[in-house]
Amino acid sequence: MRVALVDGGSFALPYDHGLASAMAAQGIEIDFYGSNTRYNGEFLRAMSRIPGVTVYQHDISRTVAPRWRGVLAYLSLLAGLWRRRRSYDAVNLQFSVLWPVELPFLWMLRKSLVFTVHNPVPHGFARRRHAPTERVARWARTLIFVSRFSQDDFMARYGEAFRTKSRIVLHGCSPIAPDLPAVRYVRAASPEALVYWSTVKPYKGIELFAELARSPRIRALGVDLEIYGAWSPELHALRDEIAALGVRIEDGYLDAALLLQLLSRNVVFILPYREATQSGALFSLLHHGRVFICADVGDLGDFMRRFGLEALLMKGRSADAVADCLGKLETKEDDIVYAFQAAQDASAWARTTAGIAAVYAGA
Repeated sequence: MRVALVDGGSFALPYDHGLASAMAAQGIEIDFYGSNTRYNGEFLRAMSRIPGVTVYQHDISRTVAPRWRGVLAYLSLLAGLWRRRRSYDAVNLQFSVLWPVELPFLWMLRKSLVFTVHNPVPHGFARRRHAPTERVARWARTLIFVSRFSQDDFMARYGEAFRTKSRIVLHGCSPIAPDLPAVRYVRAASPEALVYWSTVKPYKGIELFAELARSPRIRALGVDLEIYGAWSPELHALRDEIAALGVRIEDGYLDAALLLQLLSRNVVFILPYREATQSGALFSLLHHGRVFICADVGDLGDFMRRFGLEALLMKGRSADAVADCLGKLETKEDDIVYAFQAAQDASAWARTTAGIAAVYAGA
């Protein structure tokens, strides 16, 4: 079997690398179509070294090319995919780059098209249905969802008729650099800080840190508050407000060395999202054996319940809810460590992708 994986903007290279590695280990040949990128480029290079994986990369991402040049490069990438189309058993679209360019092309590939639905509508899209997403889903031979919540949410929006051709292939653990071994969970002393790490976007709920900084309960626990990641421009006023309250903020991209330092500290991470399908940060924290607290939204809530981690699921968006989770971590740490380790074991790519050839064959 030979499959084309298409993530033209290289939006999720750790995920792409994990999926391609697991499929190649099962004897499936992979051609990956993506972009050079300023960030996570090591995953592209690592993918190209995997036996059975060929990488076709162009300067498409806005991190390496102006938009007009990226569009031309994307057209070139799609042209190369079209020339090789007959050699593929399936063409798997992971993420869209530019719908007007893609739609005619995807319609012509519909007999071999597999569509991984990471989000039922784009982030920030206000309406319940997104017409291009629905159109591609109708054309696709098979739909892949990375969680049960993502599948159910999609069906609620677009209709149960899609369920017959949908399959679930769960997201696997993702190291912050290629080939780093999973770090097993162990007991730890009281955490020194409560940390957010990821890009900071409006839907990720970072405003909660302002309340945390003002909370007597959080101050009484003696934990520092820290935020790491590049902030969206529209949130800069909020960033400055939170920084003025004494929260440590590192606004920018952390390279692998700095991230490994952060992940080696005795801290508890928090994912305070206001909405979420799946979170790449969650699966990186899981891989590196880090404890995290989650808002009860989307895949985050589904993940925590699936593995018996309700103790670290926030019962509301408040400083008190976070303090309650930290209290439960102190009193139930043995159970929580055991549950996190079970979640890490179950999320190994070899387990989440078992039998994936049948998914791409349309079985």
